[in-house]
Formats: sequence, C-alpha cells, structure tokens
Amino acid sequence: MIGLIGESYFVTKVEPKNIDETLKDEHWISAIQEELVQFQRNDVWELVPRPKNHNIIGTKWIFKNKSDELGVVSRKKARLVIQGYSQVEGVDFEETFIPVAKLNVIRLLLSLAL
Repeated sequence: MIGLIGESYFVTKVEPKNIDETLKDEHWISAIQEELVQFQRNDVWELVPRPKNHNIIGTKWIFKNKSDELGVVSRKKARLVIQGYSQVEGVDFEETFIPVAKLNVIRLLLSLAL
C-alpha cells in the first residue's frame, strides 16, 4: 500500500510536456477549462475569421504544478501563451509597452496614502 501511495504521489508531480499527455489526466483538463473560463470572464478572447495576407501568431499551452510551502502539489495550472517570436515588427506591431513602477511614483502614492 505504501508503494502505491508513493507512486501516485510521484505521478501527480509530473508536468506534461505536450497536449497529448495532458488530455489523459482529468485534473489537467479542468485546469485548461479554468484558464479558458478566465479568458471569457475577462473578455480577452474573441474568435475571428483567419485574415488573409497576415502573419498568424501561434499559441502554446504551458503546464505547471503549484506547490505549497511543504512541496506538496496543491493545484495544477495551465496557461495559454502566444509564441511572440513569430511576430514581425512593423507588420504585427508598431511599438511595445511594458508597465513599470518607478520609485518616484511609488513614493508619491505612499505620500498620498499617508
């Protein structure tokens, strides 16, 4: 019985490498469904017809086990990310923007809070 528990614990720590491995486990399927529900809830996903004469940016699923402070797997997380390396500047985008909090802005917000 102890060996069976140890083996099942080992199986839960394995992260799938591709979608075929993922679709064999119901816990990973529910993690994928949770991610897609979040897309709908946040209104960030819209299915459109494939445009002609445009570069199509692919997507990839990333699967990670989230552990608690003891190292025990507490949940499975699936993320759908874009393959941004296939983008061409000037065709797919003009400029990029990364929000970064500067120290003087943080000081201003803290002073306003006080």
